[in-house]
Amino acid sequence: MEFEDRMREFILSFLETQPNHVNLKTVQKLIDYGKNNNYRAPQILNELAKMDQKHEQVLTATFDIDFVDGVKLFDNHADKWLTDKGTAYLKELKHQQSNSDTVDFPKEEAQLETTQFDGYLTQLTAIRSTLKSQSEKVTLQEFALELRHLLTDTKKLDKGALNKFKPFVDRNWNELSTPMTPILVELSRRFLIENSYDD
Repeated sequence: MEFEDRMREFILSFLETQPNHVNLKTVQKLIDYGKNNNYRAPQILNELAKMDQKHEQVLTATFDIDFVDGVKLFDNHADKWLTDKGTAYLKELKHQQSNSDTVDFPKEEAQLETTQFDGYLTQLTAIRSTLKSQSEKVTLQEFALELRHLLTDTKKLDKGALNKFKPFVDRNWNELSTPMTPILVELSRRFLIENSYDD
């Protein structure tokens, strides 16, 4: 899959899980997740503009992007992000991606080697095929990216840092528990043992 197609699949998969949130706050969340996936804000905004109602009509919204004055979003009174054409296009992109059921973990530009945690995270994302819905698969991807962020970040772990994933984890605990074990051990080791977390 080409880089642009992978990025579009990421963008549309995320937006598909955000019905009734056709607003700039959702675009900001998308950009934040995009950073974890090594997609920069201008790249994401350019793709949104190309796919909007004025151009390819993949999205219900229209974007007016000015990198000096900011982004304006015209939601066109939409209650979902993807048009019917957009849903069909996303299905086609997912079909192209279906050969690869793994998440492409982000690479820092300065350091291209994989982190010691990528093996754990790859095992976690391997449960993707057992999940029933596409939105669950997208949530798993977001969850894995968030975990990677926590594992590779040296800042203090905050209580409830993964609260927003509680419903997802509760629903899928049987599948998640085994691959999550080494990740939870590592995070709890830092939280409970390492003195760098003392205030």
